[in-house]
Amino acid sequence: GVLGPVPPGEEAPNLLREPVADLVQMDIELAGDLNGIETAEQIGLLTDAPIVFLTGFSHDLLLEQAKTTAPYGYLIKPVPERELAATIAMSLHRHRLDQQLRESQHALEASEARYRHLFEHSPLGIFRSTLDGKLLLANEEMARILGFDTVQEAIGAITNIGRQVY
Repeated sequence: GVLGPVPPGEEAPNLLREPVADLVQMDIELAGDLNGIETAEQIGLLTDAPIVFLTGFSHDLLLEQAKTTAPYGYLIKPVPERELAATIAMSLHRHRLDQQLRESQHALEASEARYRHLFEHSPLGIFRSTLDGKLLLANEEMARILGFDTVQEAIGAITNIGRQVY
């Protein structure tokens, strides 16, 4: 839903303490001590809602400063209604894709952590080698089986597992 205008930049983060906004649209020039870029930085600490800047200015320095907040859009006034609607729709779509990517990355990290735990704590010796037999990876049990005190010693010493071990 639309939360409404918030004139001073200092008030915007307070309004967004609860994740109620799907998108933040704001001018770079705001009333108060903070400009839109500084306000966007503070908002970014509270929510991952996409930000679309609306501004009457288009000079390169302002655009470069705005980029630091990774906005989802940067529109120069006057903005035709169709362009505004398209920017909002694309921003919301990109935000959903970004959320899905973050969720996938978290799931992958959790899966890798489970695999790493199983690998490292297995009562069986597990290793990975190159086709020519150089030990690339081993767990502690494999190092012990091979007669080494540490995995690093085993990896450093085994250059041809077929010839040296079998």
